[in-house]
Amino acid sequence: MRLFQKAGAFLALSRPANALIAMFGVISGSVLALKAVGRAVVPDDLLRTAAGAVATAAVLAAGNALNDLRDLEIDRINRPERPLPSGRLRPVEAGLFAAVMGLIGIALAALVDLAAGGLAVGAVLLLILYAWRLKGTPLWGNLLVALLSAGAYLAGGIAVRAPGKAGAPALFIFFFSLVRELLKDVEDVAGDRIGGARTAAVVWGERRAVSIAAAVGALGILFTIVPFLLQWRGFGVRYLIAVVLGVDLIVAVALFQTVRRPEPAVAGSAQRWLKRSMILGLIAILVG
Repeated sequence: MRLFQKAGAFLALSRPANALIAMFGVISGSVLALKAVGRAVVPDDLLRTAAGAVATAAVLAAGNALNDLRDLEIDRINRPERPLPSGRLRPVEAGLFAAVMGLIGIALAALVDLAAGGLAVGAVLLLILYAWRLKGTPLWGNLLVALLSAGAYLAGGIAVRAPGKAGAPALFIFFFSLVRELLKDVEDVAGDRIGGARTAAVVWGERRAVSIAAAVGALGILFTIVPFLLQWRGFGVRYLIAVVLGVDLIVAVALFQTVRRPEPAVAGSAQRWLKRSMILGLIAILVG
């Protein structure tokens, strides 16, 4: 029983829902890149994409563990149920988990090719920089997380040797991840103030952080329509219907509610809806 509890704690530390989204992002990036170049899938594509997807999930798990180590005192207030503040895991265990997951991610990415391995090494280094330097700075940390989230799509493009063809969805994910990160800052503002974190919501205030999130979200919504208007391969009518109803509408409503009431509880609800909309966005790209 103790072993299963410990395994469950490590699983929670890795944020499995986020890992699945990242893996789906790699797969979607591969599918879209193949559509864009008009090439049929071959077994090598499947193997490389699978390796890239698992590598991305492993690197993300390492980053989440580092993040929780950095935020231990703040999470005692904001997220007391998480493995570290609840006592289910010790900091040294989380540190070892981060190191192992990071190495696994780099090794799997290197099996894809040199570019994928380099991307994984860069991602791990940026996650370390984020956890220990940028997390407590307004906007810069948010930008880095959004950039790393978008990197999952690029990893998918790299896996099928067409990284440039995954650029459009990577841009969408960048915008909406940045919005979500800013809203998370608003949601966690009370604990961040006590912990001394210098997030956008702490430094600039909840209302300004929400205003920035709304402006970025509006840009993201506009960019989701551009590939259809430009008639890019893989962004047809089915994509447009799916992205407008499953992503843009949800994002617009969530941001409207948060602008009306820039409060932690409302921002928390909005960022969770954004996570759901990002999943629907991945589906929209696949059906496009």
